[in-house]
Amino acid sequence: MKKNQFSVFSFIIVVAVGAIVGFASSIGNPVLVGGGMFAGMVVLYLAKKTVNGVVEDEMNFHIGHLASTLTIKIVAICFAVVGSILISMRNIYPQYMDLGFFLAYASCLIILLYAILYSYYNRKYEA
Repeated sequence: MKKNQFSVFSFIIVVAVGAIVGFASSIGNPVLVGGGMFAGMVVLYLAKKTVNGVVEDEMNFHIGHLASTLTIKIVAICFAVVGSILISMRNIYPQYMDLGFFLAYASCLIILLYAILYSYYNRKYEA
């Protein structure tokens, strides 16, 4: 399979998985949601192995690394800010206090997980 064919095939699989997940969500079937997502991932993984030529190179990995690092930082900061705002508005909107605590704790968990993984990989690949 050529790289362009793989791009079209992966788009079709993503659309199909989206349709399956949407349908399964509308009928309230969580097993079908998980199964559809898992099946889509397996099909994409197997299809990627059949691609002739280079699918990813070092520049793609580097760009992906930069994008994912920035995404994690932005999400953690936004969760912390929105969570703090919702917690501080507990007297006006008490129903949002639990959501505020959830976002604040999720932010802490993201930062903790990032620090642990950074430390692990820093030791593993240290020169």
